[in-house]
Amino acid sequence: MKELAADLDALCRRMRGEHRVALAVHEKPDTDALGAASGMLDLFGQLGVDAELFVSEDELLPLGDVLVPAGRVRRGAPPADAALYALDSGNPDRLALPSWGDVAVNIDHHHDNPRYGELAFVRGEASSTSELVCDIARALDLRPSPQAAAALYAGISFDTGHFHHDSTSPSTFRTAAWLVELGVDVTGMYALLYESRSEASLRLWARAVAGARAVAGGRALLAAVTREDLAVTGAGPEETDGIVDSLRGVDGVEVAALVKEQTDGARVRVSLRSETIDVSAVAALRGGGGHKLASGFSSDDSSEEVIAWLSSELERRLSTASS
Repeated sequence: MKELAADLDALCRRMRGEHRVALAVHEKPDTDALGAASGMLDLFGQLGVDAELFVSEDELLPLGDVLVPAGRVRRGAPPADAALYALDSGNPDRLALPSWGDVAVNIDHHHDNPRYGELAFVRGEASSTSELVCDIARALDLRPSPQAAAALYAGISFDTGHFHHDSTSPSTFRTAAWLVELGVDVTGMYALLYESRSEASLRLWARAVAGARAVAGGRALLAAVTREDLAVTGAGPEETDGIVDSLRGVDGVEVAALVKEQTDGARVRVSLRSETIDVSAVAALRGGGGHKLASGFSSDDSSEEVIAWLSSELERRLSTASS
């Protein structure tokens, strides 16, 4: 049997010895965060450990009713007697919780994760946190249930752009194949993730794309989604997913940014995508982070101010990068 890495071995031993666990994900959780949570809930269930996912009262969980087992989500702060496991969050300050104590375990795949917590299982080269949860399952010699396997597959598919981002490795495909062998409906999952858009979301996309601004001679595209756009189209804030990737897919575009006005919390949130430059370094200038080619940040500035700053910063960076 292949010897486990020290951190993975320590994590498996800790998981087997837990009595009560509170899982947490980053604010505005995406499919990878929820897929990883579903996988961990299943593993703890098989180990006989009481585990639940805790989130803030008003946190939206896109596809949460499909990805996360019914009755396993609690709104509010985790109990003091539960070991806190942070999933898919490069920064503990981004956890989708109203309050919390010390982080016991940090499981993540963001390269800029500072390895906080008592125990950190972080792999910056991994495609997704969902793939890491699959590694944990195999190390524990456990097989995820069909629902958990589907959620983990969804997380991997989402964070790899359906297996085309450069983080997609041979092990990513092997893991996806393993999940399919466990019963994942590949066609149905693709339809759920990529073919279930509303007419309102299409109208929202059209407004965002129509207003996109070219920067650095067309090497970057910046677009915005305002509260007015949401009101006029009837789309929900979660239906902005994919817009920034469609902008990045335009021929000749190396960097794309989407500035989204928020209805609560920070004034705007920004998503960045690239093929050539480290956009996590750009996000870090405004207190954000993420992956080198897919990052983001939040700001209390207006959307116009953020777009002006991004235009200047991307113009500067692209002008010094090779064409």
